[in-house]
Amino acid sequence: MSKARVSKWRVLVALMFASILAYLAFVLWRAAVPAQWVFSIEVETEVAEINLPPRARTQWQVDGVVLCARGTLELADEFRVDPSASPCSGRAWRAYHVSAPEQVLELDGDANASLNRLPEGGLAMSLRAAEGTSLGRFSVVGVVDDVALGEAANLIWTEIPAQSLTFPFSGSTTLGRAVGWSNAGMLRSGTVSIYTSDESADKRTLVDETTLMLGDQVRLGDADGGESWPKGFARISAAEDVMHVVAFGRADRLRIDRYGESGYELKPGRFRKLASDPSVAFFGSLLAAYMTLILALQPFADTKYNSFKKWIRGKD
Repeated sequence: MSKARVSKWRVLVALMFASILAYLAFVLWRAAVPAQWVFSIEVETEVAEINLPPRARTQWQVDGVVLCARGTLELADEFRVDPSASPCSGRAWRAYHVSAPEQVLELDGDANASLNRLPEGGLAMSLRAAEGTSLGRFSVVGVVDDVALGEAANLIWTEIPAQSLTFPFSGSTTLGRAVGWSNAGMLRSGTVSIYTSDESADKRTLVDETTLMLGDQVRLGDADGGESWPKGFARISAAEDVMHVVAFGRADRLRIDRYGESGYELKPGRFRKLASDPSVAFFGSLLAAYMTLILALQPFADTKYNSFKKWIRGKD
């Protein structure tokens, strides 16, 4: 083999080893960079808390509700509930009830919503706006126009409507509650699934999954400085004594608090992180193809290369 040919072969081999070192450095870098995952949570719980972000308007249909407000709302006297029959706690709260359907609650955002299933089968929702702001408006189609709610309101269903209640939301979410002697409501069961963070849902792959236990508390918060909040919905049925909540959002980890333990952060390990990284897989495939080509050509890099070349030309 000529010196020029040997020199070219050595360059190809050196390039292969340099590519291996570069790939290993790339893998180490990808392992160190925090990854964003899509967390999907599905639980059965007796209590849930949602923090609605500013300027995130939310509409909920609240048929059958008893509306408890501090002070007087601009509603007709016929909608007031007699204090002796009011489910609202304390004299500071006034109760209102409209029997007509299509009751709508429109929230302006920057508010906290706490949902609790009642032992008798109903539901209580506590709404609190940020200081100095208003929750939003209450209306009934064709009966009541927009009525301002003020900074605080409690919504109580003594019975869940036959068509169930569904509350879609966008905001940081806490499912379950810390177990204590004074707290009856808690998370019953659920699962947390972790997916790759591809923009298209049909391209995401399942990376990891864990089961939630009775009494767990899981938090899914803001993932990226307020640009993308977790989304989900809560569904309450008259046939069950729990809420079904589904929530999903992007984050690098998820906090799970467990009774009797300090809690832990759920996130995929480094091996699963690298195994699900498309850039690691892509460049690894290119490197593997190049190494295969070099190894396949290696037997012809010795003195027999010329005879092999003549044999090929003879075939032509």
